[in-house]
Amino acid sequence: MAEGPRLTPTPTPNDAITTGVPSDRLWLRSELMGTQVITRDTGRRLGVVGEVIVDIDRREVVAVGLRDNPLTRFLPGLPRWMPLDRIRQVGDVILVDSADSLSENFNPERYSRVINCQVITESGEQLGRVLGFAFDIETGELTTLVMGALGVPLLGEGVLSTWEMPVEEIVSRARTGSLFTREPKTSSNS
Repeated sequence: MAEGPRLTPTPTPNDAITTGVPSDRLWLRSELMGTQVITRDTGRRLGVVGEVIVDIDRREVVAVGLRDNPLTRFLPGLPRWMPLDRIRQVGDVILVDSADSLSENFNPERYSRVINCQVITESGEQLGRVLGFAFDIETGELTTLVMGALGVPLLGEGVLSTWEMPVEEIVSRARTGSLFTREPKTSSNS
């Protein structure tokens, strides 16, 4: 019988995260949102991160969507897309080689924003909704999903009770966007 999903409380920034990814490369989606993107060649500001797009089947972040300023990320309209592999350095700002790092041909419809996706066991038990995720900034590899009863990332992890689930627990994705996990492990010693 397959082992069920492992749900753990969301760690605080001071907690050690055991993913095998060096801690300086492990980023939460929420840490990236609103971060300025600057070119190395001219120092030009390309925008701020307003969206993070995931290929859930490959379990990796593929691109970020840039907006002109942090407030416009909440307004309708198309962001400018930048593949994750164009990022050269990340800290207080994101550095890219040049304005050519933006992709005119990127099609976000092929991917998922994952935020607010319902997480359900294979038998239909609702575990919660995705609030965020952790990933390796260099490879894009997803490591964990941050979940809560409500999928409202603006409220943040300090306001809502949240927990993490390793990405390996996801077994499939529905056309509706819901994510399915293994059944919870049942104890035979009850």
